[in-house]
Amino acid sequence: MNDPSPGVASPTRASVGPHASASAAAAAFRDKNWELLAELATSLPERIDSAWLATADKCAFGLSQLGRYEEAETIQLRAWEVEETHRRASALAYFAYAALLRHKNRKPRLADPEAARKKFEHWIAKALELDPRSITDHYRLGVYHASVRRGRDVPALASFRTVLRLFSELPAADRAPTSRYFKRYVQSLYGAGRSALRLGRLDEARRYAFQCIRVDRERQHVAEVFKLFLAAQILVAQGHLDDAERGLRLALEAPHEGDRDFVYGLLAKIALARSQPEDAAAWIELNVRPHLRKPYLWRLLGEAEDARGRHERALRMYKSALLKDRTGRHRTLLLQGRLLERLGRTREARRAYEQAADFRRRRYLKEDGEALRALAELCERSGDLEGAKAALRRMSGLPLLADWASAELERLAG
Repeated sequence: MNDPSPGVASPTRASVGPHASASAAAAAFRDKNWELLAELATSLPERIDSAWLATADKCAFGLSQLGRYEEAETIQLRAWEVEETHRRASALAYFAYAALLRHKNRKPRLADPEAARKKFEHWIAKALELDPRSITDHYRLGVYHASVRRGRDVPALASFRTVLRLFSELPAADRAPTSRYFKRYVQSLYGAGRSALRLGRLDEARRYAFQCIRVDRERQHVAEVFKLFLAAQILVAQGHLDDAERGLRLALEAPHEGDRDFVYGLLAKIALARSQPEDAAAWIELNVRPHLRKPYLWRLLGEAEDARGRHERALRMYKSALLKDRTGRHRTLLLQGRLLERLGRTREARRAYEQAADFRRRRYLKEDGEALRALAELCERSGDLEGAKAALRRMSGLPLLADWASAELERLAG
């Protein structure tokens, strides 16, 4: 805990009035003494007036820096009731946004994340109504769509593009690497590249990713390892495997305190694309210990073992992937089903396809076209036409497969 700012007495509810409180809050804010601001928050009256606004704003910010978002929101709402400003609406949006990001990545989890999502959407809309040119608010909205809600990359990309446009319209001094806007510009290039990649807009994604690398060499607002990894993902999708591998080898040398399993995983994918399953397995087995391997790495090992003709070992790898996988189970189950079908274990294969399709629908509220097509074809070959029709009917709602599914339904009915 930081010591109180020099010359500033530790506040108590009984001893501090609005002017002394404002002075103490300003000093604590300057010194980034968030604990003192949290203590000072206890001196705020239940109903504040304009004399308390400066203190309330700083106390709310201090509480947010300590991760005490609900307390920060309570104080900021009291200030909002006195005076409605863009900065306060933006702060209220931020408290919900930060709580949602923490909920996504680590404990403590939110008891009601949907309520937090509604709060964010309400306050970010209010903030942008009061200041439509707020770069920070548009950036946070993009992150919310891309990372909190997941799968909403169309609105995410639109928000990141808005940041890039607004940044380009700033005076030259505000576009300098030392300006307070530059970090959001870099982060939005990265976010735009990632969302464009997910949407399959590879040329656009490449443009954003490479621009992010170029402009962020000095400041490193986005860690080098992540920028290089994004660029490599795009290059792999474009079929430029040699360039992607060179980028990933640079990513292995870039400063990074966390794990690099995602880098090894993509190197393994490149090896599989080159029909080098031994190299694919080696990238993972030599660099990531078994107890640290995430489900997608076990899935990649399963693919490598399958490609080497070691089918039972591949099935064990898939089983390991499924033990803790909460997001990519449908991918593993599809691979497992295809292998089981090749081995003539049709009943187990069918069950894997069914589980893949059901998981995708339950987890992502979308049908899994690949799993349903595999299921329909297996059912037909097994003589279960009703099972095939049921799978095809589910596929008929998918835009890219609707025509094929409808034609297949007509063929089976005729």
